[in-house]
Amino acid sequence: MPIQILPCPTPSGCTPERIPYHSMSQKKPNTKKIKPPKGTRDLYPEDLLRQQYITNAWRDAALRCGFDEIAGPTFETTELYAVKSGEGILGELFQAFSGKSPKEVERVKETGQAEFALRPEFTPTLARMYAAKAKELPQPCKWFTAGPYFRAERPQRGRLREFLQWNCDIIGVSSNGPPNGPGHNETMDAEIFAVLVRLFEDLGLTHDELIIHYTNRQAVVDAMVRAGLSKDLSEDALWLLDRRSKMSHEAFLSEADAIGLDLETFEKSIQSQSSDAQFFTDELMDAIGTHDEYKWYGWDPSVVRGLAYYTGTVFEAIADGERAVAGGGRYDNLIELFGGPPTPACGFGMGDVVLGNLLEDKGLMPTGSDLMDAVARPQASIRPVAFVVPNGDENNEALVHTLVANLRRGIECEQWKSRDDRKPWDRDRYRVPPMHARVTYKSTRNLKKLRSDAEKQHARFFVEIHADNKVELTNMDTREPITSETHGSFSIDPTAENYVGTAIAARS
Repeated sequence: MPIQILPCPTPSGCTPERIPYHSMSQKKPNTKKIKPPKGTRDLYPEDLLRQQYITNAWRDAALRCGFDEIAGPTFETTELYAVKSGEGILGELFQAFSGKSPKEVERVKETGQAEFALRPEFTPTLARMYAAKAKELPQPCKWFTAGPYFRAERPQRGRLREFLQWNCDIIGVSSNGPPNGPGHNETMDAEIFAVLVRLFEDLGLTHDELIIHYTNRQAVVDAMVRAGLSKDLSEDALWLLDRRSKMSHEAFLSEADAIGLDLETFEKSIQSQSSDAQFFTDELMDAIGTHDEYKWYGWDPSVVRGLAYYTGTVFEAIADGERAVAGGGRYDNLIELFGGPPTPACGFGMGDVVLGNLLEDKGLMPTGSDLMDAVARPQASIRPVAFVVPNGDENNEALVHTLVANLRRGIECEQWKSRDDRKPWDRDRYRVPPMHARVTYKSTRNLKKLRSDAEKQHARFFVEIHADNKVELTNMDTREPITSETHGSFSIDPTAENYVGTAIAARS
């Protein structure tokens, strides 16, 4: 049917050129300046580039450490956060309330809560997502996400009402002992710590400027019970301890007395944890497997984390003069609360505001053309570049951890390291660039099955470690072995001429 163009109707006696303007607004221009909402940011071009520098670094570190990216909604049902996040989070929700539905109005009158809220954190969403498809998902799931979050709290340095947050989580690695106490396998915790260290190193931060403080939440609860606290009040006490630095000493003492926590006895009980601390530290360091990273960690029983879903190890990355740059821990019971099977899990969150402040203060935030180049540089491959396995011998397990850490970290140029003016974003920083490397989580050492696992994960190269630091390399696209022209096999030694990382980088 052809389109008809109809004449525009005009008031009687008026031609189109002489339409009166009686219906047009005659309001004066609004000269009042309207500011952005408190606790939010307007990001102009260079501001946005600085934020992108941070989010690119997050994504790069997560990909290289074998995490897959996911996303969830920016608002959820309020009920999701009531399940296990704790009263602290519920008091910081931005709730969505239209007031148009009688049912909605009645709900707010009865409970004081709207049906929906902007997300203040990601872990409950992740638990809901995992529980919904637990039977279909691989074991373990290593997931990361980065996006906007919202908290109705008082804005201050390092804390805004709208911010970006990076989350990394591992779900489904089994434990070998009691899930919340001494004896459980620390592999999951060590992997989560490692991705944090990769990020800090990428950004030029050192262990002199920032330490990952960790403890075991159950050990702290045991100390409080020894101090006379009822175990039923342990969650209240943990929340209070987490807020200790955010309240006056008098207010803290009053709250502690109200729940029956004898602080003097508690402090003595905490100090008596030395044997537990040594056990947890030894277990964790064994799982980390590389001595170069030990200096990033320190046992600290004052770290408890206020969220109610934590069960075992908890930690915070803390820099001098800043609130926690990152924080997280084990939440082995949360998946089950959302209808999934009992599933161990561990993860952390990191906001862009505190990290940005830290980089600015340390002179580690690029500017001008350096910033543009840093944001535009290629990121880690989404596709795994190397899939590393041991060849049968149990003694090769430690070699796998060492090689994977070096592949993910990259090998820096000696010339760059010797420069006084070096910056982490310099193009000539690496002799062998960092890369996306993965390992197997299966107990089998059958090479045929492991190759199949590498193929399912679409790895580009299959890296097989033998005794004496020797490595066999296979191109998974062509199924052809790759040999060193001078040595035949490759080496895990990054200083060797035939270092396997150099061979992989040259072919990637």
